Amino acid sequence: MEVAVQLKPISKYPEIARYTCYRAFLRDFFEYKKSLRSGFSYRQFANLVGLKSPNYLQLVIQEKRNLTETTGRRLAEALKLNAKEVSYFEALIRLQNAENDEERTKAQKNVHACLKKLLAQFVQLDASEILNKWYHLLVREMVLLKGFEPSGEYISKKMNGIISVEEAERSLKFLLNSGYLKNNGETYEQSEPVLDTGIDIFNHDFMQEYHAQTMKAWSTNITQLGYENQELGLLNIPLPKNKLGELQEKIRQFQDEIIGWSQSQKDCDELVQLGTYLMHFETKK
Repeated sequence: MEVAVQLKPISKYPEIARYTCYRAFLRDFFEYKKSLRSGFSYRQFANLVGLKSPNYLQLVIQEKRNLTETTGRRLAEALKLNAKEVSYFEALIRLQNAENDEERTKAQKNVHACLKKLLAQFVQLDASEILNKWYHLLVREMVLLKGFEPSGEYISKKMNGIISVEEAERSLKFLLNSGYLKNNGETYEQSEPVLDTGIDIFNHDFMQEYHAQTMKAWSTNITQLGYENQELGLLNIPLPKNKLGELQEKIRQFQDEIIGWSQSQKDCDELVQLGTYLMHFETKK
């Protein structure tokens, strides 16, 4: 059971997106309130969220009691978490309360999906230039790699020369000038942890051209990568027409889960690009 060890007093409001254990979040929230008001007690904490038992939250934090989802929702709303934060908080409770491997696996997927939705910042229509080149978003993720070097040579080499040194340098400059990346002197950081192009923000023709660029780049360089650096799969799926929307939703859920899962990865030294494409061969009348 994961409860982080506190090393120093909490001096700012804890952001739930940084937690993988709801008990640790509640503990840090309590310590934060104590830092604002001397003498803040567990009784006052319970009163703050409308709980009758004065030591209930203390027992929860100490792993002697578990939160139910119903109580967790009341608690999250009392702490003034927004809708996405409430969903993530509930997902953490569901994971902690899982009683078997099947429930735990399902709950973990839900945690990852909720985390992605919590962190995602949609790309605005007037910021479409980041999609003008298929590799801008890829270069943006590269700054998270250990030993990242802000040079065209490094970026081009990491991408096996699929983009040139000059293209890499222009891409890095664009990302910095447009505010997608920040240079903090010694390190480079992303301004937002997750960018999402959404479903209806950009018109279909625009997004079709973006993905066409991506597929063309990889199709012309697919033999450059050894089989150990690829996972190739193609599913051909007959299904009723009224199930197409359900399949599309399953793909989006899978993407959310993968992105949420990736946020917990540390000491990254490799970068992969995962594409999900569904082609609907509808008969023309």
